[in-house]
Amino acid sequence: MNKYKIIIQDILHSIERGEFKRGQKLPSIRKLSTDYHCSKDTVQKAMLELKHQNAIYSVEKSGYYILEDKDFQLETLVLNPEDFQQLPYEDFRTCLNESLVGRENYLFNYYHQQEGLEDLLASSHQLLMNYDVYSKKEQLVITAGTQQALYVLSKMDFHNGGHKILLEKPTYERMQTLVEKQDLPFETIERSFAGFNLAELERIFQTGQIKFFYTIPRLHNPLGISYTLEEKKEIVRLAQQYEVYIVEDDYLADFDASKSLPFHYLDMESRVIYLKSFTTTLFPALRIGCVALPQPLVESFLEEKSLIDYDTNLIMQKALSLYIDNGMFARNTQNLRNLHLKQEMDMQKIVDGVQLQTAYRISKEKLILELTSNQLTAPLKHSKISFELLETKKYDYLILTYGTDLESNLQKINDYLK
Repeated sequence: MNKYKIIIQDILHSIERGEFKRGQKLPSIRKLSTDYHCSKDTVQKAMLELKHQNAIYSVEKSGYYILEDKDFQLETLVLNPEDFQQLPYEDFRTCLNESLVGRENYLFNYYHQQEGLEDLLASSHQLLMNYDVYSKKEQLVITAGTQQALYVLSKMDFHNGGHKILLEKPTYERMQTLVEKQDLPFETIERSFAGFNLAELERIFQTGQIKFFYTIPRLHNPLGISYTLEEKKEIVRLAQQYEVYIVEDDYLADFDASKSLPFHYLDMESRVIYLKSFTTTLFPALRIGCVALPQPLVESFLEEKSLIDYDTNLIMQKALSLYIDNGMFARNTQNLRNLHLKQEMDMQKIVDGVQLQTAYRISKEKLILELTSNQLTAPLKHSKISFELLETKKYDYLILTYGTDLESNLQKINDYLK
């Protein structure tokens, strides 16, 4: 048997026997070449194969580490939400510690590149292709979360004659607050489980007053709905016809089991600004986002961004770059996707058992009920049932979170609706 195959076999057997633990550093290339009486190239070939098999991962200028040990592999067969919450923290801490090694010259000083750390730009460029976002690296900007990106966009002149922002109603609460607190001119268009009126959208675009349309394409917050491919194509067509930009906040892309195409993929005339958040698949304190901009808007975006910060946290940028490059981000998102899929299946069973009397959607730990105005009676509105109420012109929405009391709450709601 070839030496490199022996090395692979020995390491895999050691993992299986529990001799190597997750995150444990393997012996150096030099030591392994000495132990196995072979060249460093042979050892390196074995490491690359093990990395390809997702048995180990590499950390720049440090070495190779065990990705998953036997105990962890067995644990992940039955995901425990409480245990899983610690996984991103532990893995990310490994990358954070490694980011501090030998990089003092630029991580602890000013880094004169407003668009972001070159390492993270390269990592994000590759990662975005997994979401069918094919943008040049020169069109990417790293921000302190998507909230900063939205603030910058709200202040920019888009040079298309528009001065208003168009929002869906309902929409992401913090985006609504952003435009209201700044007293920015904006309009709204009603969106429901049935989508929204495309003729109304065209009428608004025709006015020439809209500089950009802010929309959440899939797993909408708070409705949990997604556009159909036909709707996306028509919205992109209208944006191109009337020279309106689309700000695509795709913050739950990692949880879209259908892997539907984003607006950005369908855009042939550089009208879509794509926002990618890392917070939802890692942890809230990681305030880093990535924006893919049309080339004509990059300079204006960087000018506005430079007024509110000089460098997005460089150490966290480097740690995130390592986290993406060594495969941890992909593994974490897959585990999260599996976890939420199981939760959705559990919620669907509960809904089926209750036989709800109204339209509903299930989306990332939430159940959203759509009620007509006559269904939301005063007794239901003021009951002690735990739900968040969202009222619009046409519908009222009850939003319930995944938990042990979901079934009893739904039964009570159903009694009110009968």
